[in-house]
Amino acid sequence: MAARIAIVGAGAIGGYFGAHMIKGGLDPVLIDAWPENVERIREHGLVVDGMTEGSRLTVNADIRHIGEVQSLIHDRPVDIAFIAFKSYDTAWATHLILPYLAEAGVVVSLQNAINEPGIAAIAGTHRTFGCAITALSCDMIAAGHVHRMSASGSVSVGAMEPGHEDKCEEIAAVLSHAEETSAIGNLIEVKWSKLVINAMRNGLSAMTGMTGGERDSDPVTIALGIRLGAQTVRVARALGYRLTGSTLDFDCLVAADEGNDDALAAMRAQLTSIANSRSREQRPSMAQDIRKQRRTETDAINGFIAALGRDLGIDTAAHQRVHELILRIEKGDIAPSPQLAYGIM
Repeated sequence: MAARIAIVGAGAIGGYFGAHMIKGGLDPVLIDAWPENVERIREHGLVVDGMTEGSRLTVNADIRHIGEVQSLIHDRPVDIAFIAFKSYDTAWATHLILPYLAEAGVVVSLQNAINEPGIAAIAGTHRTFGCAITALSCDMIAAGHVHRMSASGSVSVGAMEPGHEDKCEEIAAVLSHAEETSAIGNLIEVKWSKLVINAMRNGLSAMTGMTGGERDSDPVTIALGIRLGAQTVRVARALGYRLTGSTLDFDCLVAADEGNDDALAAMRAQLTSIANSRSREQRPSMAQDIRKQRRTETDAINGFIAALGRDLGIDTAAHQRVHELILRIEKGDIAPSPQLAYGIM
């Protein structure tokens, strides 16, 4: 019997993976907090399109509003619950789905940032898994409509504790309906590697209002992104993590921040290559949130790195400044502008 799957959060990422699971013959239940999204999907289906002609996909989906989750008591218990809400919604989303898990059911973070420890504190370490999503960029451009902004992507799946290789393979098989997915044994190290990328790019676009391509073409934002990335690498290494599984060379990133001209040229080339592989209109999730006047994940990304740096005695001043500026933008005190980056550098 196929696993019973729930996706808690049917936004850009949850909707994207859910649609492809349905296309692949699975029957996930989607759960979301946006009433218009729920009603649009019920009436017209869930739409996913991409960067190429013929990539549009429309599927009918079983979707419930968070106020209807209690109806799951009449269904089969959930074997795999993916959390796809924002990082700041992780705790309540885990509590929401936990009563409907099967005895051997698991919770999987399908999110930015490192939310697995928080899930484990609620659901138990033995039933907590996570994903590191690489190079995939999606935007929910309207209720019931997800637009893919990158040409390719991949997913790594791992457990919070050893000995769950079979379950990791099962989760990977589910996600492989959407993207190339593999099971790994070093989840947190790979998640930290992805956090380096998010920390140097996501908040920077949110703060400046720049698309990914604009951010990676401006000398000032390139330099600030390199500084943010290098500070994150130093924090991760101080915590004992071996960074791996990224499109970026982390040693080169640190050397570029330290003034090595060859490393700086190499980093610029790597960033240009990444930018050229995506739509020119691509914006990271935090920049999308700013445009939609929503709360961002800065607490779990730049703010998270800034706090760890203070605790460890490592310079993370650039993260602290980016974090503070994004919080002011969220409140409406200031507007996103490239000049904010110039002020930091």
